[in-house]
Amino acid sequence: MMERQRIVIFGVGSGAEMARRHFTADTLHEISGHIVDREHLTERTFGGLPVVIVDEATARFPPERYLAFVLLGASEMNSVRIKKYQLLKSLGYQFISFIHSSNRIASAKFGENCFVLENQSINLDVVVGNNVVIWSGCQIGDRTKIEDNVFMASHVVLAGDSLIGESSYLGINCAVANGVKLGKRCFVGANALIASDTNEGAVHVVEPTPPLGIDSRRFAKMIRHPI
Repeated sequence: MMERQRIVIFGVGSGAEMARRHFTADTLHEISGHIVDREHLTERTFGGLPVVIVDEATARFPPERYLAFVLLGASEMNSVRIKKYQLLKSLGYQFISFIHSSNRIASAKFGENCFVLENQSINLDVVVGNNVVIWSGCQIGDRTKIEDNVFMASHVVLAGDSLIGESSYLGINCAVANGVKLGKRCFVGANALIASDTNEGAVHVVEPTPPLGIDSRRFAKMIRHPI
């Protein structure tokens, strides 16, 4: 059984709240409080737990007694999350990862400060770096490597032997073909298919499905009674 840990979370926004809810619902760990930048301190408690500014963090939550966790989105190609992760690391904190209990990860390796939601399909010998977010229901093929600071939205498909470069963003339902290497800081939009290696900083997006230009009730009648 995993040892019960005391955790301090960075921030008091939606990401911090989501992290706290998942740790509380799916682990035995204890969330002890929150750390914020001085300019974002509005209340001294959040959800009934103490909130301290960064300057007070190590005195209130000593790094030798508390683990840290940072869950922020992909803003500015993940750079906001990276900065806060590095900030707490510079204060001496070690980090915990959240991996939902529904996932079978016996042969996969995960770094620190990862947030992995439910119902992943993770094949053999997968390696995931530090500070990676993987939303619900993704497929990760054999021997795939996901480098540091990546953000993957729901239902991403990574075929075997693929490489996802650090700080990349992968949108809902996108797919990376077998053996493909995605460059660093790539932006892959929803439903995109990446079938060959990409350059660093590349952007791959597809057009959204346009409206048909007909009222839905009329269209439903057309389907039932084809013209």
